[in-house]
Amino acid sequence: MALPLAHRVPYLARMENFKVPSKRHCEYIYLRCYFKEIKDIFDRYIKENDTVFDIGCGNKPMEQYIRTLIKNDRAESYVGCDVVQSSARKVDIVCDATDIPEKSSAYDIVVCTQVVEHVFDHAKVFEEAFRLLKPGGFFIVSGPFVWPVHEAPYDYFRFTRYGFQELLKKTGFIVGEERACGGKFAVLGQILLLTLGSGGNIVKRIIIFVIRFLCNHTVPFLDNTFKSGRLTLNYVFVGEKPSASE
Repeated sequence: MALPLAHRVPYLARMENFKVPSKRHCEYIYLRCYFKEIKDIFDRYIKENDTVFDIGCGNKPMEQYIRTLIKNDRAESYVGCDVVQSSARKVDIVCDATDIPEKSSAYDIVVCTQVVEHVFDHAKVFEEAFRLLKPGGFFIVSGPFVWPVHEAPYDYFRFTRYGFQELLKKTGFIVGEERACGGKFAVLGQILLLTLGSGGNIVKRIIIFVIRFLCNHTVPFLDNTFKSGRLTLNYVFVGEKPSASE
């Protein structure tokens, strides 16, 4: 029997900031689209004095942004779990996302960003989020639609908008907002840049630099001009746990 991930990788390198990188970055398009939508969702749903639980928190890159919204620096106001300790040792509770040792109905907000594709029993993550939330609380969840395999072999699924909707409904959530992070040109541009990679001889590096410059400067304009809902890099969804009166 294979050892669990926690026994094989004691610390995982994770994203450490919540800022769009420069246009020289190979994932500029993806991060620009994703951060724009997730920040807007946070602004709409996270309120002052809310308590927040982060499933798959990693290095907590979103912590400072969230704390500016809840206006609270107490450790218990923002708690995160992950399957292993992160590279910056920011994880509060090391556990599986399907079995979180926290009290039920304890949090106003549960976030789970870019995690569900790495959990084979992903429906259980939605159930745990529902359990952790107070009645009337919100579950903010995101995951990729068009994206290469990453953190292999622990990358199991890609979710359509309909997959997210059904997972939320079957868990008991009221489906709220949904956001597509980028359109068809964002998908085309980002996948081209990831396919090209980086490095190589001087000629290859120059070609990559030119293509990256053109993509990162033109794709946002093309994406806004020729909108499409059929292709996207990523989805963000909001589910509301019904209040006791509903």
